[in-house]
Amino acid sequence: MDIGSRIRNLRIAKDWKVSELAKKAYISQSYLSDIEKGRTAPSLDKLSSICEALGISLSEFFGEVPALSKEVIRLVENAQKLSEKEINHLSNFLEAMIERNHNKE
Repeated sequence: MDIGSRIRNLRIAKDWKVSELAKKAYISQSYLSDIEKGRTAPSLDKLSSICEALGISLSEFFGEVPALSKEVIRLVENAQKLSEKEINHLSNFLEAMIERNHNKE
């Protein structure tokens, strides 16, 4: 996995928008977007700032992490297209499904 994809996956796992991570890492939103899309590579200093914002060390960033399945990535990408109200409805639906499955056990 390339650096940009890794940053994007970590950001998505925290349910942050590009603007949120950029603000926390003290970098511009367009610069972070370019990094995530592989258009540019961050300096070590900037990558360190991004990792700090994500709450991980550089060694954790480059360490082995479980890959998200294609289905989970697809769900996240689709959810990002929804309004806040629609996301709340989707979350409630998923929680109800999980609750129903736990009650069956």
